[in-house]
Amino acid sequence: MRINKISIIARHEFNMVAHTKTFLIITILGPFLIFAITVLPSLLNRNSDGFQEGSVITVVGASSDVINALSEALSPHGVIVTQGSDINSLKKELIENSSIQGIVEISGPITAIDAFNYYSKTGTDYMFSETIKGVIGSLVVSKRLMQVGFDSKEFASLSKTPNVHVTKISKSGEESEQDFFTIMMSAISFIMLLYMSVLLYGQMIGRSIVVEKSSKTIEVLLSSARPEEIMAGKIVGIGRAGLLQYAIWIGAAFIIQSVLSTTSISIPSMFNNDTLLFLLLFFLAAFLLYSSLYAALGAAAENEQNLGQLAWPLIIFLVIPMVMISTLVMNPTSFFSLFLSYFPLTSPMVMFIRVMVNMPPWWELLLCFLILIGSIIVTIWFSAKIFRVGILLTGKKHTIKEIIKWGRYKN
Repeated sequence: MRINKISIIARHEFNMVAHTKTFLIITILGPFLIFAITVLPSLLNRNSDGFQEGSVITVVGASSDVINALSEALSPHGVIVTQGSDINSLKKELIENSSIQGIVEISGPITAIDAFNYYSKTGTDYMFSETIKGVIGSLVVSKRLMQVGFDSKEFASLSKTPNVHVTKISKSGEESEQDFFTIMMSAISFIMLLYMSVLLYGQMIGRSIVVEKSSKTIEVLLSSARPEEIMAGKIVGIGRAGLLQYAIWIGAAFIIQSVLSTTSISIPSMFNNDTLLFLLLFFLAAFLLYSSLYAALGAAAENEQNLGQLAWPLIIFLVIPMVMISTLVMNPTSFFSLFLSYFPLTSPMVMFIRVMVNMPPWWELLLCFLILIGSIIVTIWFSAKIFRVGILLTGKKHTIKEIIKWGRYKN
């Protein structure tokens, strides 16, 4: 009988979520996001020089050697280098003329300068400033070497540093070239997908309970179902909608993966069947953990504003992996990464990052899932006790401390 009641509530919650335009739109957009995860880093990497064709760099106070050196370095990228004289009029023109990218001002002989100025409209055109810095720096060193009798070309040949090709070797012995930009973009995209879906469905459960509590609908439900059944029905129903959405996304990912494998577009090595499987598993674990907590807070909240105030600690734990993602990607085995990959509220996303970057040993994954399963069981049990008390209390806003005390009450 209890299972039938939970099933009825779950079916109602599933229909309330899945039969909406928002759910349909997000589900349709999912494959496009997955396509962007797989294709965009590769395409951006091919066109990531940061130069806009037709841009103009004007040089003031420099000799023809500087102009020629900059032209030689920038012209392959479609950038035009010109010479100017009046710095004040050029600054005004820089602001008014969109074609001028920047102004280089050099004061004094090229061999005597310690620094030079680069004027820009945005101050963020990093590739321009760094390229110009490198060209002028090399020219200054070359001129100084010539003054003391060294052959600048021979020195350049002797001091040339080699490039490095980073190659990842998997545990199976498979080798693949790795690019930090591609890894970071893929990790951010996948973690953003996890973050948004867990937060969206968790808040959906909390708001649904708050609305029913405010409208007194919950009293009608309590006349025919126990509080635990209502909570379980909502989690199961909305969880089914989330799993359906992820199943569609992962199915689309398999199709995209098979299509791209026949093209020249390179697919990130982290985008594979194992990654997609762990994405589904970690979503399910994170959803059960956070949805039960949101259900408890929704029952304790007086209104939606109060729910937002009570839920801010949960959002902090969801945000931590997002803001620390660069540290986690670069140091997946550090103490900080290991701690967060076992701490239940952050482990679904942090351990997933580790899976994408470098698959952890099987015992670490097993330990992570055992901790998560144990935490989910304890959290659902504790949240059910809070739900049972909070769902019947109205007319007062409660603090987190008061809500935790409800979980200690004996049935």
